[in-house]
Amino acid sequence: MIHIPGRGLRSYDKVAPGDPTTTVRQAAPGSDSAPLAYVHVPQDAPKGGRQARPAFTLTGPDGQPLSSVRSLGDGVYEVYGGDGAPLGRITRRAGRILPWPRRVRWSVQPARGEALTGEVGTRTAWAVFVLISPLYFLCWAVMAAQGSLWLLLGEKGEAKKEAAWEMEPPTWTRWRAADESVPAVEYRSGRKYRLVANRLDHRLACAQAVLHVWDRA
Repeated sequence: MIHIPGRGLRSYDKVAPGDPTTTVRQAAPGSDSAPLAYVHVPQDAPKGGRQARPAFTLTGPDGQPLSSVRSLGDGVYEVYGGDGAPLGRITRRAGRILPWPRRVRWSVQPARGEALTGEVGTRTAWAVFVLISPLYFLCWAVMAAQGSLWLLLGEKGEAKKEAAWEMEPPTWTRWRAADESVPAVEYRSGRKYRLVANRLDHRLACAQAVLHVWDRA
């Protein structure tokens, strides 16, 4: 299990020069959240948008280079090892509603081995999300009105509590080969990923996890 905080990925241009943007940590019970890798994003990197995230690198706890990721545009990313050798390619296919619904799909193609694909959210979860969305917007309007009232009364803390609530879209993502039922990488919630040993190079898996967290941050 690994955990990647998402906040730093949104504000990498505010990180002190030389400091990592965020840290990939172990999340398994008893691991004590030990760091596995540090994510570095250049402060002057352009934002790029969902289909062209900034280039970034991963270094180990002792500073050794692990991998580098660069965007080719249109949701395609090349991943290289610390020695410059290609590790594989990561692709993000955007979701859409019309002319027919399509979920966001991530694909990981290792330099050697079978491709893994994962769609964000299950069909059932998205159907429920769409059905209850009108109720969410009604609740949001009520809470926004309550927050405004708290602001008028000078209670900024209470106003922040009212504004903090939000309904997140489905997130469950499982990366697996076409002929396999057990995922090699699985994400449920909390920016935590379960990686199956020996199914995917951990450097490639961490690069995919960073891009996936960035997509949801």
